[in-house]
Amino acid sequence: MKKIAYLNIFLLIFSLMIYGCTTVNPSDDPENDTKEPQTTTVEISEYTQKDGVLTVLMDNSVTSYFIYRGEPMGFEYDMLSWFAKDNDLKLNIMIIGRVENILDSLLAGKGDIVAANLTISKDRMKRVSFTKPLFRTKQILVQRLPDNFRKLTYEQARKGLVRDRLDLDGKTVTVRRNTSYEFTLKNLILETGTNVIIDYAPAETVTEELIEMVSNKTIDYTISDQNKAIIFSSIYDNIDIETPMSLSQPIAWAVNKQSTKLLTTLDQWIEQKMGTKEYNMIRNKYFEPKTRRSSRITKRVKEAKDGKLSPYDDLIKKYAGDVGWDWRLLAALIYQESRFDPETTSWRGAVGLMQLMPKTAQVYGVKPNELRHPEKNIQAGVKHLAKLRKQWEAKLSDSLEIIKFTLGSYNVGGGHVRDAVRLAEKYGLDPDKWDDNVAQMLINKSKPKYYNDPVVRHGYCRGREPVNYVSSIFEYYELYKSALQKAPPS
Repeated sequence: MKKIAYLNIFLLIFSLMIYGCTTVNPSDDPENDTKEPQTTTVEISEYTQKDGVLTVLMDNSVTSYFIYRGEPMGFEYDMLSWFAKDNDLKLNIMIIGRVENILDSLLAGKGDIVAANLTISKDRMKRVSFTKPLFRTKQILVQRLPDNFRKLTYEQARKGLVRDRLDLDGKTVTVRRNTSYEFTLKNLILETGTNVIIDYAPAETVTEELIEMVSNKTIDYTISDQNKAIIFSSIYDNIDIETPMSLSQPIAWAVNKQSTKLLTTLDQWIEQKMGTKEYNMIRNKYFEPKTRRSSRITKRVKEAKDGKLSPYDDLIKKYAGDVGWDWRLLAALIYQESRFDPETTSWRGAVGLMQLMPKTAQVYGVKPNELRHPEKNIQAGVKHLAKLRKQWEAKLSDSLEIIKFTLGSYNVGGGHVRDAVRLAEKYGLDPDKWDDNVAQMLINKSKPKYYNDPVVRHGYCRGREPVNYVSSIFEYYELYKSALQKAPPS
């Protein structure tokens, strides 16, 4: 099967491999752009292996744990951080290099809890105990919309798509062996006699890659958990994820069968928090469907009237010189980040015109409650850009490449871009060129083969996202240059 580069999401993790695991402490990383807050360790030895420390075995994924702009994220990470705070525990994250070994690592005593988007199954229940479900998801069919779907109505775009599992008769669906997705297809064949052709992807291929392969026409169909598919549908707007392949399945944490006290405490806490405003905010942060883009880039950019791109042109012109850029390039970045809306807050917690993370803004003297102030937001954002630009100027000579590396670092964090530089060097690509070189390795950082590579220091990354980000900004910039031919001198 043809291998292709795939995602990314949306990120910074240490890779100290011990028994196939990685111990993560982002605050110790000299390449981290912002330091993590310290947690308080309280002596609690009733139900953890180490006093006051809750060790969690996780996978690098958009649902469990990843780092974005120096901030640890992931639905399960946020939930566990909440639990640890409520119980005065220090959270210790250990990343398992191969997720299929994660329960073995738990049984071997490497951690207290497994949190890896696990569905509860009879086979797994023979080995471990599961908490009450955190939420329920279902398996869905991932299929591609027609090429001209942007010109069609919603109903027209989805006409002819598979809406019933039985309509997969004679069609090829690509999944990995020994997964719940393969089990679902084999059950469908056994129970209904439907002639589904199962195409097996290589063992190292992950679900995110298969979703991209559907988008890129390499394969026609695959299966994914709905919660994961929702995240990636915001990146690949030509995929459809509306056809169910299974009933709802519970997602829960796993503990050792002997950890009865820990299991009881977790169950009581989950039952208490389930359905609360705080729980819904965390869940919606990751799994609420995003609005799909319905028009081409040229239609998304409003016509520049009276020689203006936004209400904030004067501020953008005022501060663009601080990073040495044409103001229209800075405007393109701001449009990409916030659509010129100073009230915008992203699902990751970035705020304002330049979508700054609160901790990053504080480094430049802007308090969290000031991030919606247009001038303060732009001022801090430009200072951060200038810092990143200075770092790349020390390594690169080409001014255009410096801009691209700076933009990529602004989007995903400098650590991930430096990882991609090291991978480019290792695989014989040009570490000083963004397009088709470092960008390609950034995309590859969403594959286990690459984010587990010894030269990688920051783990999993939804690399497709920053690569698309840089490309989009340059597209907007060209449009803005066409709309406003004359730029004031920098």
